[in-house]
Amino acid sequence: MIDLVLAFYLVFILPVRHLWRSVRPSTAPKRPLAQRYVATIRDVCLLLVAMLACCWWNGYSAADLGLALPASGVPLWCLGAAVIGMAILLASTYRSTSKMTDAKRVEMLDRMRDSGMPTTSEELRLCVLLAFALGGGWELLYRGFLLLALKPYIGVWGAVALSGLAYGAAHGYKNPKQFALSIVMALAFAAAYALSGSLWWLMVIHIVLPLNGALTSWQLHAHRPALQLD
Repeated sequence: MIDLVLAFYLVFILPVRHLWRSVRPSTAPKRPLAQRYVATIRDVCLLLVAMLACCWWNGYSAADLGLALPASGVPLWCLGAAVIGMAILLASTYRSTSKMTDAKRVEMLDRMRDSGMPTTSEELRLCVLLAFALGGGWELLYRGFLLLALKPYIGVWGAVALSGLAYGAAHGYKNPKQFALSIVMALAFAAAYALSGSLWWLMVIHIVLPLNGALTSWQLHAHRPALQLD
């Protein structure tokens, strides 16, 4: 039963809390980005500790959570494709950012500040940690653990649907398009895990995507000495 307590929190409490925060009017100033990064990393780590306690209590193994080493078959092919695809993405981002004019870099930096991307050295370092916390932690919690905990009660595809809806909702609400896209992507990742049986390739994608933004931030500063990272 201990795993159902964590599952209830992940499926209902956390998404509802994030949705409420995203839609309620607030006049309070936003916390500095570095503080928000630290708070998110802390929250993910606490949830991972709770997950490890559930796994120990129920005798779940790493393989049960989708962490068996992909030695052959679909998991290995998926991992290889993810590594190659993400390497191409990083190389493409590096190349396109390197060719930007100074005016375009200034414009891009302004956009990144507005969107909550890192613009200082401290934020950049924390963003790298955050990418691993989110990419590894959320995949373990919302795919590996949640499908394992829910499958005996609602079946594999019921667990895929519930975990996908919950994780998509946990991204909060900005507008209908963002909300729908979050749900669709969360369902796609959950289904991909159910079909492949491996989390490694999904973790690679989930980690590299935010790192791609951090790479852009680093390049923008590195190419403009007057705006070097603090």
